[in-house]
Amino acid sequence: MQTFDAIVLGLGTMGSFTCLELARRGLRVAGFDAFSPPHARGSHSGDTRVFRVAYAEHPDYVPLARRAGSLWDQYGAEFGKGLLTRAGMLSVGPTNGAFLDGIRNSARIHELDIEELSLDDIERRYPAFAVPEGSQGIFEKAAGWLDVPASIEGAQRAAERLGATMFRDTPVVRWMQRGSAIAVETEHQIVEAARLAITAGAGASALLRDLKLPLRIERKTLTWIEPRDPRLFAPDVFPVFTMADDFFYGFPNIGNEGVKLAIHWRREQVIDDPFAPVRPAANEDFEPVVRMANRYLPRLTDPLPDGLSRVRRGATCLYTMTPDEHFIVDRHPEHENVWFAAGFSGHGFKFAPAIGEILADLCTEGKTALPIGFLRTGTRFAA
Repeated sequence: MQTFDAIVLGLGTMGSFTCLELARRGLRVAGFDAFSPPHARGSHSGDTRVFRVAYAEHPDYVPLARRAGSLWDQYGAEFGKGLLTRAGMLSVGPTNGAFLDGIRNSARIHELDIEELSLDDIERRYPAFAVPEGSQGIFEKAAGWLDVPASIEGAQRAAERLGATMFRDTPVVRWMQRGSAIAVETEHQIVEAARLAITAGAGASALLRDLKLPLRIERKTLTWIEPRDPRLFAPDVFPVFTMADDFFYGFPNIGNEGVKLAIHWRREQVIDDPFAPVRPAANEDFEPVVRMANRYLPRLTDPLPDGLSRVRRGATCLYTMTPDEHFIVDRHPEHENVWFAAGFSGHGFKFAPAIGEILADLCTEGKTALPIGFLRTGTRFAA
């Protein structure tokens, strides 16, 4: 039987960076995943993810995002490939609505550099947008996008160079306490370690079944559209953006692959079994996105039904949602050497290196300097 200092269950973004952080500290690490990340069975598929610091959802995310940004820059230099492109982000919503007020509040508390833009400012600077009357924009210069495959693959390679062992395409049957150690059982072997970190994404409910965490898995779709006027959507002139309307968001035409769009708050199919085949993206998924594009980006594509002809491709991913849409980072209440991070609710990718650092801190020291009190389970889900 193989023994390690630490085992990580789930090798998506969070798990990959947790393995790397533990290995950097000299621990013998084993990582397990039922698939071979990057893949479409978690929440990281789709090539790119948004990075932002002025967080509308809760100001307590800001220190975590700041730390993550520093780590993204650091790891990009170490991996020899830029992971974070800080091209800026435009957020648009009603002038005094909760969305923009949330951004302003985070910026005020943490002294972040943001720029307020009027409707005329937006349409002059970014002619691709059509912004409704009564709206305003906030531009965050330090925001941008992240390269998903380079991030996950880079973290795994770096961890392996430091001695970590990755068990890909190896589903875990169960884990159990065995004396002072944790045993992890797969179909073909049992391995042991002194510490366990669970970062299993959509598979977290099964691995933490005894905790009855209120996690809901949703199928989400991403859409890439061929722009009618590519010049308006080039990365040097068109920003990453979000709209308060259902958190409609998108990216520029990166690598001429098309303008990637999605609707964060659109309720889609609930998934009971994260290991079962997921229905591929189809026209019924693209239509709401094209409709939003017609409203806010009228020079991107044609109205429906012709707008569907400009859809280059689609992709699916699985969001693991909590009731309050905040993450969970905590210790198992019955196992002092088991920690877990789950329920990233579709906005967690940007925090991955900071979450890896936090879990490495918790596994080795039992505490972390980064502020995660608001992410503990506590009484959040008592109802």
